[in-house]
Amino acid sequence: MGDSCHGHGGGHSHSHGHGGPGFGGFMPGGFHGQLVPGPLDPTQQPRKASHPEDSSSWDIIKATQFGALERCKELIEAGYDVRQPDKENVTLLHWAAINNRADMVKYYISKGAVIDQLGGDLNSTPLHWAIRQGHLSMVIQLMRYGADPSLADGEGYRGLHLAVLFQHMPIAAYLMAKGQEVDSPDINGQTPLMLAAQKIIGPEPTNFLIKCNASVNAVDKMNRNSPLHCAVLAGNVDSVHVLLEAGASVDLENANVFLLCVFSLVVVGAIGSILDMKTESWLLKGVLLVCVIAVINLTSRKPMRANHCFSCNACVAKQDHHSIWINGCIGARNHPYFVLFLVALSFLCMWMFYGSIMYWSKHCPLHYTEEGVWGAVTALTSCSPWVLYIFCFAFLNASWAFILLLVQLYQIAFLGLTTAERANLMHRQRKLPQAFSLRQNPFNLGVVRNLVNFFQWRCCGLCKPVVLDWTQHEI
Repeated sequence: MGDSCHGHGGGHSHSHGHGGPGFGGFMPGGFHGQLVPGPLDPTQQPRKASHPEDSSSWDIIKATQFGALERCKELIEAGYDVRQPDKENVTLLHWAAINNRADMVKYYISKGAVIDQLGGDLNSTPLHWAIRQGHLSMVIQLMRYGADPSLADGEGYRGLHLAVLFQHMPIAAYLMAKGQEVDSPDINGQTPLMLAAQKIIGPEPTNFLIKCNASVNAVDKMNRNSPLHCAVLAGNVDSVHVLLEAGASVDLENANVFLLCVFSLVVVGAIGSILDMKTESWLLKGVLLVCVIAVINLTSRKPMRANHCFSCNACVAKQDHHSIWINGCIGARNHPYFVLFLVALSFLCMWMFYGSIMYWSKHCPLHYTEEGVWGAVTALTSCSPWVLYIFCFAFLNASWAFILLLVQLYQIAFLGLTTAERANLMHRQRKLPQAFSLRQNPFNLGVVRNLVNFFQWRCCGLCKPVVLDWTQHEI
C-alpha cells in the first residue's frame, strides 16, 4: 500500500489546537469522567472498560463517554433532549463520536441529534472530533448519516485538512475517495499539502499527498505561498527535498534563489553517488538545511518602510497603523483615502453640531441664567431626545476624528513619517544620549513637497509629485 493513494501514513498526530496531541488539543474543559482508551486499530469499536461505579447513578455525559447505552436510553426516555449541549456547548453526539461509540451515534441520530452541530472550544462538528482522534469507523458512520466534511471548524480547518494535520492518512484517503478535493483550500487559503509541508516534521504526509496528485505549485490567495514556500519558512528539510523532487517550481523572479536551489540539488546528487546511505542521510539534511537558511535570508528582504502587521498577519507597504475603525491596515495604497475620510468625518460632525444648535434655537427656547446647566440639559432632553443623541454621538466621533486628523497632517506635512516610523524613532531617541529632531529624516522634503507627494497633487501640471511603488522599493 506504500505506493497507493490509500496507504497508511506513519507517525503520531501533530497538534495545532489548545494543547498537545490527543484529547487536550480539542476537548473542552469540565470533562465529565475519563475517556476509555481506544484500541490501536481505529476501525474497531473500543473495548468497554470496567468501572467500579454503578452506571445507574451516572449522568448522561458520563454514560455516553463510557458506553452505557441503557443508561442513556433511560435518561432520554425520561425527557432529556438529545440536542441539548452541556455547559461547554458540547452535545451528546460529540461525546459519542470522540469515544467511537457507534451504537450511541445511531441511537442519538434516531432521536433527532443534529449531525453537523457545532460545539466545543474550537467550534467543531462531531465529524471533526472523530477525525482528530483518528476513528476511521466513526468517520465512515457519520458520513453515511450525512455529515459534511467540507465544513470548517473554529480554526478554519476542514475535514481533509484535519486528517492530514493529525496524520490520519486512512481517514484522508477515505475523504478523498468520497469526493473531497486534494487541493481544496481551508478558510485561510491553504491546501492540505501546504499544511503538511509547514506543520508536520517528516516526509510521509507530504509524499502521501503528492502521490494523490496534490499540486506542488498551488498558491494560497492570502500570502501567495506555495507548498515549497511553506516548507522553507518552517525549516522542514524533508518536505523541501520531497517537493523539489516532485517538481515544485522555484520563483524565477529571484535568480539567486533559483541558482541556489539548483546548486543544492547538484551537491546532494553528488553526495548521494559517492557516499553510503547512512552517511548520506545526515549530510543530505545538513546541506539542505544550509540551503533552507540561505533561501530564507534571500526571500525575507522586505520593501522599504514596510512593516509586518500581526493583526492582519501580512506585510504592509509603508504601514502607518492598524485601524480598528476600518478593521484593517493603513498603508501606501489607502493612507490618502484614510486622511480624506477623517476630513469628511470632521466636517460631517461639524454640520451635525450646527444643525442641532439651529434646531434648539428655533424649537427649544432655553434660559440658562434661570434654569442653570442641569435645567438646560433637562429642557433639551424633553424637547427632542433624538437631536440630543445625535449631538452627543457627533461629539464622540468628532473628538477622536479631529485629533487623529491633526496628528496625521502633522506627521505627513512636517515630518514626512508614518505613525509606525515616528513611534520607532521616538523609542530609539529615548535610548540615545544625544537628542535629535524627528524632522531630520530622509523622507522629509518640506511641507509643500510632502503634501504634494502624499496626495499625488498635480494641479493641472503645476506640481510634479514623486511616484514610488512602496511594495517593490526595497532596502
